[in-house]
Amino acid sequence: MTTSFYNGVGGMKSSQVGIDVWGDNIANANTIGYKQQNLDFSTLFSNSMYNASSPVNSDIGYASTAVSSVMDLSQGSIQQTDNKFDIALEGKGWMSVKDQNNQIYYTRTGSFTKDANGELVTQSGDKLQVANPHNLTFDGKNWNFDPTIPTDNLIKPGLVTTQIQIPENIIFPPQPTTQITISGNLPNEDIAPNPKPANQNSDFGVLYDLNAKNMNIKDNQDLVFGFGDNVGFSNGVVRYNMCIADDKVDGNNVNIDFDVNGENIKLTLPDGSTKKMIIDAIAKELDNKNISYDKTDDSIELKNKDKLEITSNGGDIIKNNSSIQRLVYNSQDNTDNKFTTMQDFVDDVQNLANKTYGEDVKVDVDSKGKIIIQNNNSQSIISSTFSTDNSNDMFMNNLRGLNNIVASNTTIYSSEFNQNYQQFSGNIIDKNGDKNDLKFDFYKTKIEGDNTIWNVTVSEVDKSGNVISSKSQDLTFDKVGKLLTPNSMDIDNNGITTTINLGKDFSGITSLDKDNLGFNYSENGLIEGELLGYEISDDGKIIANFSNDKNGVIAQIPIYHFQNEQGLDSIGSNKYTITDDSGTPILYQDDNGNYISAAQLKTNALETSNVNMSQAMTELIVIQKAFDANSKSITTSDQMIQKAIEMKR
Repeated sequence: MTTSFYNGVGGMKSSQVGIDVWGDNIANANTIGYKQQNLDFSTLFSNSMYNASSPVNSDIGYASTAVSSVMDLSQGSIQQTDNKFDIALEGKGWMSVKDQNNQIYYTRTGSFTKDANGELVTQSGDKLQVANPHNLTFDGKNWNFDPTIPTDNLIKPGLVTTQIQIPENIIFPPQPTTQITISGNLPNEDIAPNPKPANQNSDFGVLYDLNAKNMNIKDNQDLVFGFGDNVGFSNGVVRYNMCIADDKVDGNNVNIDFDVNGENIKLTLPDGSTKKMIIDAIAKELDNKNISYDKTDDSIELKNKDKLEITSNGGDIIKNNSSIQRLVYNSQDNTDNKFTTMQDFVDDVQNLANKTYGEDVKVDVDSKGKIIIQNNNSQSIISSTFSTDNSNDMFMNNLRGLNNIVASNTTIYSSEFNQNYQQFSGNIIDKNGDKNDLKFDFYKTKIEGDNTIWNVTVSEVDKSGNVISSKSQDLTFDKVGKLLTPNSMDIDNNGITTTINLGKDFSGITSLDKDNLGFNYSENGLIEGELLGYEISDDGKIIANFSNDKNGVIAQIPIYHFQNEQGLDSIGSNKYTITDDSGTPILYQDDNGNYISAAQLKTNALETSNVNMSQAMTELIVIQKAFDANSKSITTSDQMIQKAIEMKR
């Protein structure tokens, strides 16, 4: 009789615990990250009704008790939020937090905000624990990110976690450009696709005419250039013609005094000498000096294979100076009458002008690639050009403007000489983080046998247009346009050496007989970056994004696991501590020892409670009925005891 009484009391107590547990579940139905608790019951103890003739043992139970509250670890729903530091775990695992007493707890409640120190904390002030690479430093004004600290394997066995500050202002430091790679084609075509006026250093062997067509001047092609009266070219020799007349009888002897290529011809003939006498006397003297000539009844024509320099010394026959010379293009030699570059040619013509007219005549190359002859003399001068059997017709056509009489204080011009030119630019970052322009100017400068030479001038220009540094380099290509040398060049980037990779063979810069479809340019420099915001990756990396299109990991949130998660001890606020039953926290690793997470982190999201309201309400009804039934058992037992007492009376 008393057994039923105790059974009812025990059942009521068990039901009360069940009401408490399920009531708590219902109360936390909207609690972020809450895990439902399920209750287990068992018989308190039992008594056996032994009967020797019975084939089974029959037990009589003595009440029940709530044995354990089991955590339901099933996934809660993922709810989107507006807080970028809200974190939901999708899958198994736990985040760790530390309270003000430095006690570590484990939670799935990922509702984090920044406190006054910029650290991520829960609603109760517990600080999120992370793997911290310590790549942020504070200089008193800004936080600075150090991109040299590796962040690939932050989470590993023996990890000591810390809290992390999430600053509002982080600077990604500038990185000067140390490596540049370029590629593209320098067109080696008959028509220059992008001509530019030639300059003093331009080699005639690669120059283009006024129509930007390649003149193809070859070694040993020549022309004849002259200043002064009576100069000419025929039958392969340069000539100077002296017209001679009879001397008038005036009481003065005939004085003859001039130089031919430095040889002096000086004679005095009687007053009234005939032109035949004068011609014969001069011819005899020329024979003595081994100076070639032709003569007629009224003239002597001096001749020479390469040059004639006629200098008047004030005699009666030659009054003015004249100079004429064969000028020969040679890609390797600019001595004597040979020229290679525009400046060489100008120097040769200037030398002829000086010998003829003195320094009042100026020969130069203007900014449009034209050769000019400027007459600063008080009298007109005569400039002459002559083709030879070996002349380049396109070259001579470009020079035709110089075959002219030049009036005092006027200038005559050749046509434009052009060069094949290519240009492009890219960005370069100096050590101060300034983004400057790096300009590449390519000029086709020379033909050497089967090889073509281009010169590149690389100039670093600041925002104001000032040239910081400049360097030139010759590039040698073979006959099919493959780059031979060099494969790279170094430039001074405001005190830092920057290497420009030009490629090898056909991999970088080429000089092919085809159009340039554009240059490719890449460099490894970075301007200073300002913090734009944060994101958290699926594997828990807290990533800072910067205005220079770079990002950096400033922390990683480790996800812990336990041998027996049911052994964790709940202390409220969805926080748990480890126990002997749970075991120590575990970090999962792959076969290579690298950290892996069984859960994915979802940002701007929270995991809701996994309480099943239908189950909870059903369990409450069942427990309530059980409570009522147990109370009825006590009432019945009480009535039976009362009857027994009354029977005794």
